[in-house]
Amino acid sequence: MNTSFEETLEYDVLVDHVADRVRDEDAKRESDEHRQRVRIALRHTHLPKLEEARIIDYETETGQIQFVGGELERDLLTLVEPYDGNE
Repeated sequence: MNTSFEETLEYDVLVDHVADRVRDEDAKRESDEHRQRVRIALRHTHLPKLEEARIIDYETETGQIQFVGGELERDLLTLVEPYDGNE
């Protein structure tokens, strides 16, 4: 997922990306059930924690996610990004 930090990301795009990256071990193809589990985990666990840590701004009504972290967070994400496609 190669997005600039200034862009706004749609919630459904994030769900698709995460579901593609974190596949069910038992299934070779992602299922609707798998995608729904990812959707729930993002909405109720991961996005609220990132927002609480002031790394993102998540608008639940519009489904818009915006990176708002500082320089340290930006540097960490930049360092991790090259490993994203190599798993």
